[in-house]
Amino acid sequence: MKIFNFDSAEDMKDGAVAKQEQVGSHGRTIETKQVGPHGLTIETLDEDGNIIKETEDQQKARIAQENVAALVESENADDQKFEDDNHGLKFAIRPIKNFAIGRIEFPLEIIAEVNEHIDNVIIPANDSFADGLVGQLKNNEKSAQLDFPLDDEIGKQLETVFNQIGTTYLKQGYDRDSKAETFQCWTNHAYAGDYNPYHDHGCQTMAGLSGFLWLKVPNCIEVLDDVPTALNGASGAIDGFTHLIWGQSSRRDILQLRGQTEDFIKPNVGTMLVFPNWLKHQVMPFFGDGERRSIAMNWNIRDSDKEIMKHLSAREKENFEKAKAGGPKPLPRY
Repeated sequence: MKIFNFDSAEDMKDGAVAKQEQVGSHGRTIETKQVGPHGLTIETLDEDGNIIKETEDQQKARIAQENVAALVESENADDQKFEDDNHGLKFAIRPIKNFAIGRIEFPLEIIAEVNEHIDNVIIPANDSFADGLVGQLKNNEKSAQLDFPLDDEIGKQLETVFNQIGTTYLKQGYDRDSKAETFQCWTNHAYAGDYNPYHDHGCQTMAGLSGFLWLKVPNCIEVLDDVPTALNGASGAIDGFTHLIWGQSSRRDILQLRGQTEDFIKPNVGTMLVFPNWLKHQVMPFFGDGERRSIAMNWNIRDSDKEIMKHLSAREKENFEKAKAGGPKPLPRY
């Protein structure tokens, strides 16, 4: 618990400064908090009384660390109480992970640059990508699914960013020592009545990734709740939402403690989702003015030798090493 003291009772008002003494590994510091109607402004003083200003990122990081520490402390207290109340029994739960979804937030200035490139280059080129896609984007003269080449300046920049995102997702989501390589990219321009039916994406490697980045969202979708509460009464609560499906379940399944197997995601400008390419999904139609624009992409996954070796038997590892060294090819296994 932290205790912040005021110099006097009269100082306890908006704008007053409360001080807390802290002793850390690097000596004595004094932390001050500016109390006001709009929240707290944090300042830290060194041993000589000089103010050490926190940047916004430092403040967010510190607050996040404090929240995590408080959560851990609370959970430890609950665990201890359970042990004390139940004759030393220890309790632990291990959730079983099915798969991982990555969520990335892009700065809006980058989104503006991508939209400008699409408006000035991609749309005028009008190179349809629809022949290989199931999207039903056809209800407006501007409805389209267009090829987004990765060989020009903007394309190469985005390819580098997408590759880093995919590779980071593999490492953090699956602890996989592999590289993600973006090999195709296209834009989706949807208008009232357009939709994308239930489907998944294809890749050229055994494992692959897919994803999309929302670039424009019409007001008729923006005003909807982030989490739909009910669909009855023709509410239109999921119009224009992306529907992710990784199984089939009913209300009865949920009551029987079976896991959730679907989710409706509201599109937000600047948000990107990344997921395994096998994940089924669809985009619901919407009815209103404006364009729902996104850019979609697929990644191939190139496993490192380290990753490949994780899944080989001792004999397979030996043959793999011989093959890499240019020795005789291993005999086929039957």
